[in-house]
Amino acid sequence: MAVREVLPEEYDELDQKLEKELPLSICGLVHFRLMRRKHLLTEKMVLVDSWPDFSVLVIVQRHIRETWLSVGFCKDPEFAPNLETLIQFASRNTSPPLYIVGCTSEVMDALVCAHQSMNSCPFRRMSADLIVYTLRNKNIVPRAIPDGFKISELSEIHTDIVRKSRSYAGKKESITYQITNFLSVLIETDDGHPVAWEVQHEFGAIGMLHVEPEYRRNKLGSIVTRTLANKLIKDGQLVFALVEENNGTSIAFHENNGYVRLPFKFSCMEFIFLIK
Repeated sequence: MAVREVLPEEYDELDQKLEKELPLSICGLVHFRLMRRKHLLTEKMVLVDSWPDFSVLVIVQRHIRETWLSVGFCKDPEFAPNLETLIQFASRNTSPPLYIVGCTSEVMDALVCAHQSMNSCPFRRMSADLIVYTLRNKNIVPRAIPDGFKISELSEIHTDIVRKSRSYAGKKESITYQITNFLSVLIETDDGHPVAWEVQHEFGAIGMLHVEPEYRRNKLGSIVTRTLANKLIKDGQLVFALVEENNGTSIAFHENNGYVRLPFKFSCMEFIFLIK
C-alpha cells in the first residue's frame, strides 16, 4: 500500500468521514479537530492508507527530535499491517520510541501477532488497556462549589505544580504546551492556592485529574471534572476519558460522575525502532 498524506483542502471531507466512524474514531476525530482549530496541523502529518476511502489514520508531528505522541485510528484488526506501515513511515523523522494512542486493544494484539516473537516485536503496551468513557450533556449534574474556593483555569504559572503532582512528570515544556493550548479547570482557595485541577489532553480525552490530599473530602474532583466537561460541550467538543482497566478507583469515579463505558478498549502503544 502507498502512504497518503491528507491535504488541507481535504480536511473537511476527512472530518466527515471520521465522524461517520464514531465512536471507534473518537480519539482521532477529537484530536484532528483540536489541532485544526488551534492551527497546529501545519506541524503535523495526517497520514492514511488510501484516499478518499481509508481504513487507517495516523496523525504525528512532522519533525520530532524527541519522543512524542501520535494519534491513530484503525477500523478493524485486519488493517493492522496498514497501521504498521503508516507508523514505520511516520517514524522516519522521530527519535525512538514513538507513542500511539487511539487504536483498540484488538488492533494492538494483531500488531503483536504479526511478529514471530515478543522479542522481535517493535510494539509494546505502555500500560493496562484503557476503558473508553463518554459523557453526554444530559448526564452532567452540576455540583455547587464549597465556600472558600473559586474556579478558574490553569496557565503557564501552574506548570511546576502540575508537573510535581504527576508520578510520570515528563518534560516541563510538554506540560506547559498542554495547559496553555487546551481547556482546563482549576479550583483555588480564596487566597489563590491551587488545590484541584484537570486538563484536556492533546489527543482529546480529559484527564490528569489531581486533588491535593488535604482537600479530597470536599468533592472537588467531581466539581472539576463536571465543570471541564461542560466547558468542552459549550466549545462544541465530544467529551471522553480513558481509564486503565485495573484502576478501580478511577473507574468508580467516572461512573459515579455520569460517564458511560463504550464497548471497546484502547491500547496506548510504544513503537521501538532502530535509528538508521
